[in-house]
Amino acid sequence: MRRPGRTSWVATAALATAALGGCFGDTTTEFPPGLEPLEDDTAPAQQGGSYTETLTMVDGELTNYTWVHGRGYILADPGTVWAASKDVDVMASACSTDTYSAEVGVEPEYEYGFRISYEVDQVITIAWDELWRYGTIEGTPSAPTLAMIRYQKVFGSELIQLIEGSVQLHATDDPDVTEIETIEHLAAAGGGASDIRASMQYRFDSLAAVAHGQPQPPCP
Repeated sequence: MRRPGRTSWVATAALATAALGGCFGDTTTEFPPGLEPLEDDTAPAQQGGSYTETLTMVDGELTNYTWVHGRGYILADPGTVWAASKDVDVMASACSTDTYSAEVGVEPEYEYGFRISYEVDQVITIAWDELWRYGTIEGTPSAPTLAMIRYQKVFGSELIQLIEGSVQLHATDDPDVTEIETIEHLAAAGGGASDIRASMQYRFDSLAAVAHGQPQPPCP
């Protein structure tokens, strides 16, 4: 899919590299098998009263990467949210890239998955691939009580050293509410917590919209 050019951390990195006359190659990164979350999610849960369809995020820096943890609630049943999450357009980083395409079913050992290829064209082209894996951990695919997504950059520009993330969908005490836990790590030229937050918020908003039978919101 091609979208209008965006101002993003990837575009900023591309422009800076071009200005400095830099030349970067591609790297391949191993993605170990499995569907474990990256770590415990430290974003706070909603307390008391009725659930609201909001996402709360916290972030920080470690030596090798920036991290963001998010926790939110979608006012739809887990089966509907899980089905919506399998729409590539819903989960893609559409607002920070110029083009993307996906191949579904590249790892048949998982319930669902795809390889998504991104490009940002700003004087020079930055391209990379991510693998996304899905699995129902508890319950069934049509009525999960716990479902997991893991994704990681597996090939592409050296300007992006690391992109990895996990998304958990939980049933709650309300059958029409789904809890979302989402974590992402990023190490990249020009990338920071604000970029992860923007992508995480848009993905949450898109997932909520599609779960309610609405179109995805426009990029901010």
